[in-house]
Amino acid sequence: MASYLSSILSQDITQDIPFPSNLSSLGSREQLVIKAYKDEGWFSNVAMSSMVEQKLCKVDRELLFQVLMVENISKSKLNQVDEIKTKLDPKNQKVDTLRSGKKAPPKYKMVNQVDVDEDNDNTTNATSSRLANNAKTVFKFTLQNKNGDVFFGVNTTVLPWSSCLLGAKIIIKPGTIFNKGVFLLQDSNVIFLGGINKIWNENRDYKTCEYLEAKLERERENTTNSAKNKRKRKVPPN
Repeated sequence: MASYLSSILSQDITQDIPFPSNLSSLGSREQLVIKAYKDEGWFSNVAMSSMVEQKLCKVDRELLFQVLMVENISKSKLNQVDEIKTKLDPKNQKVDTLRSGKKAPPKYKMVNQVDVDEDNDNTTNATSSRLANNAKTVFKFTLQNKNGDVFFGVNTTVLPWSSCLLGAKIIIKPGTIFNKGVFLLQDSNVIFLGGINKIWNENRDYKTCEYLEAKLERERENTTNSAKNKRKRKVPPN
């Protein structure tokens, strides 16, 4: 029945998903996915304005979601846009960055001997450094349920699947905290099922770049409007 689970993971859960007539023949994992899919949506038919007022609610059942977007909110949007553009076309790399040497091309040298102990130490240090950086990184996940309702989640611990493909499915377990419209995700309270929506991942870097640039533009507009409003308030009445 693994193929049946694979078919669910590759589908958009906002579309009708057919189920086998004999559910008892499925494995425990498949049955859990179907149960989570069939359960009533979280805060179904509740206005967003009311939902964000909910504080420290505990999830009381398994909730199935698909991942629409993953954002690293520990890093500035502008830096992420620059990195993506450089990845897509190295000629987009900023001159200041090149001068600083942060992104300078590596210098290669011929290796004619290897110190195994030193190599192991370097590998261990690199792994430890990567884990330390991951522990400090906060990701914002845009999640969607079968009703098309959109929610957000942020990690409070390292999540091994934080670089997942779009369309991946997760189950949020009972007991997970939902605070002001956001699920507080830990490795222990989420079941990562995997999966992918191929269409959503086509040209993902371009789409992510456009998304971040749109958010930056909105932030600039909000800052400009806020500054204008402050200046207006300072003008004394006639």
